[in-house]
Amino acid sequence: MKKIIPAHLAVAFVWFSSHFGGGFASGRQIVAFYLKHQWTSIFMPAVSMLLMAMTLYFSMVIAARFKVYDYSSWSKKVFGPTSAVMSPLFEILFNILMVLVTAVAFATGGSTIAKAFGTSYMLNTVGVALVIFFLTIYGAALVRKSATIVSLILIACMFIIYIPNIIAFFPNIIKNFAAIKSGAIVTGSPDTLLDSLWWAVKYGALQCCAIGAYIVHTQACPDKASLKKAAIVGFIINTGMMYLTYFGILAFADQGVLKEAVPSLYVVMNGVGGTWMTMLISVCIILGAVSTGVALVYGTTNRIVNYLGRDLDSDEKKRKRGIHAVASSSVIVVACWCVAQFGLIPLIGKGYSNIGWVTLLVLTLPVLLRGFGIWRFSKKEIGEA
Repeated sequence: MKKIIPAHLAVAFVWFSSHFGGGFASGRQIVAFYLKHQWTSIFMPAVSMLLMAMTLYFSMVIAARFKVYDYSSWSKKVFGPTSAVMSPLFEILFNILMVLVTAVAFATGGSTIAKAFGTSYMLNTVGVALVIFFLTIYGAALVRKSATIVSLILIACMFIIYIPNIIAFFPNIIKNFAAIKSGAIVTGSPDTLLDSLWWAVKYGALQCCAIGAYIVHTQACPDKASLKKAAIVGFIINTGMMYLTYFGILAFADQGVLKEAVPSLYVVMNGVGGTWMTMLISVCIILGAVSTGVALVYGTTNRIVNYLGRDLDSDEKKRKRGIHAVASSSVIVVACWCVAQFGLIPLIGKGYSNIGWVTLLVLTLPVLLRGFGIWRFSKKEIGEA
């Protein structure tokens, strides 16, 4: 793969594929963090991704410098003398995010199916939960390997959906932006520039919470030049896709799209190529939600299974692994399903925003302080590397 895809591009794509899940594909995150917060939100996707790019770059530089490629060892190095308290706190935060993101995957799939086919939201989430459960038990490896393919399909679909609609409804985009700026279209609470900036920072910090998933990829390009390229390319890809979604949804802001649980589905059903694209985007959003849910549930299940088998010999551990996996996955899936019943809009609007500001304090600020040299590594910390 190194001969085909440069290492920095591969790392940038890992960032994008992790960012681009069911919640983003649905368009709900763009509405909750940007379009509902004053006209100045037009600048904020770039602010969010700049914060994420800097945090990602400094995180990988630290990982390469001290050769710590798992998030547990990495967090201890970042937090230094405060790691006894901060590392467990980061671990708790990371696992809360995993439950929340999986619940959003359930809710995204449930809302999309309900909107497309008119079936019950609760029954839809049960169906999505069962699919994720069985894939976790029997086919997680296959789903993980196909994650890149799923992401590429989703990217292609978003281009197919939004570019024609942006072109066709460009005058409406200009009109709606002017109406939001003048107050003729009320997107949410009467926010100020600082409010819009705060929501952008929370979104960027929210994405930083998953930094543990990127650390291992530092080994692909351990020099600073490659890591800088990865951060720059990742910034361009992620920011570009966010603006594509932003303007595509903005075209329908005067038609109530901001109140929709799945704005991208509304765009398809009311825009260019509505009939045949509805099924396409529905399948793709569900695919993205399921693949995200499987990866997260499987990862957490694996950790619980290893914990349950910690005192068993290798033969007994292997024999009981299946039972432990079924039990662990069942508990996680049921817990995530219960959280999903709050609905997609509150999960993203309130759940994600709260995780965002906590992550800002617990993780993003310490990494930036380390990266900019404000909080320097002590000679003892450097000597332990």
